[in-house]
Amino acid sequence: MQIVIDEEPPHGHATWRRVLLGRRLLLAVLLAAAEAVLLLVLRPAFLWVLLGAAVLLAVAVGLLSRVPGGIGRDLLLVVGGAQAIVIGVPLALGFGVLVAVLAGVLLLAGLVFVAVAKRR
Repeated sequence: MQIVIDEEPPHGHATWRRVLLGRRLLLAVLLAAAEAVLLLVLRPAFLWVLLGAAVLLAVAVGLLSRVPGGIGRDLLLVVGGAQAIVIGVPLALGFGVLVAVLAGVLLLAGLVFVAVAKRR
């Protein structure tokens, strides 16, 4: 009779891999928040920030297929996720502001139309 122990050693790369695997999204959000705080403190030009984040996201996505599974690949996923958040949140907020402005303009146009229609 053979006894097979299917357990990873408690120390080393396997532990870090397990930690990263379970917390990729949390780490990406924390990294994006740290970047946001740094951007608020340093106040660089917004377009340069978006360009840098887009380049870093493209590099991370491009390297994903070349890096074997493990800690390196998990770190690329965390960095790529953080850059996607850094790009996506301002764009989503900007889109929301755009929609609100358009809704306000349409509301004002509707009110003007109703006022003009009642005068006739």
